[in-house]
Amino acid sequence: MDRLHLLCFRLLAVTLALGSASARVEGHTLPISYLFVVTDVDFVHVELSFNPFELGIFSAVDTNKNGRLDPTEVRSQGEGITRLLLEHLTVTVDGKKITAETAGISPEADSHHAVLRAHYRVKAHGKAVAIESSLQKVTSSSHLTQVKFLSGGEQQLAQLDSQSGKATFKPAGPKPAAGKSAEKPQSTETKKP
Repeated sequence: MDRLHLLCFRLLAVTLALGSASARVEGHTLPISYLFVVTDVDFVHVELSFNPFELGIFSAVDTNKNGRLDPTEVRSQGEGITRLLLEHLTVTVDGKKITAETAGISPEADSHHAVLRAHYRVKAHGKAVAIESSLQKVTSSSHLTQVKFLSGGEQQLAQLDSQSGKATFKPAGPKPAAGKSAEKPQSTETKKP
């Protein structure tokens, strides 16, 4: 093969590789969910954005086999999926487990994701809030959850996975006096052996 043919062959191989890689990213199958936790005066609000097709039960739920959780499937299977997810997400305030007062799931209209929303009636102001996840038991062992915790105007971040399944968020600290800076609170993660 002369140099021009070899160069064209390499260019074609790279183009095909990049094209197939970008197709996988566009409809990603990454085992990541996003958990937003917000405290207010009377509630802890939890919102989990996840890929329904990661659930071990999804093939039975996806009745039309389109790889998405559709509104009709939510109507028939939503309560069961909600219970399953809440069984694998534990919320504690000052060491006491709390249960959701109301919860449900809905498909995101413009993507393949679905959202679990749960509201916990509890006065969490000034108290430590912990989130524990065992979602790997109903998804995959490589599943991870990125957590954003908002309380008292401060944001804390954590990542939950099979090695560190719990994050404890410290209460928001007092507002600094004018001209002084506050130390940003950090989440703590408990590592599992």
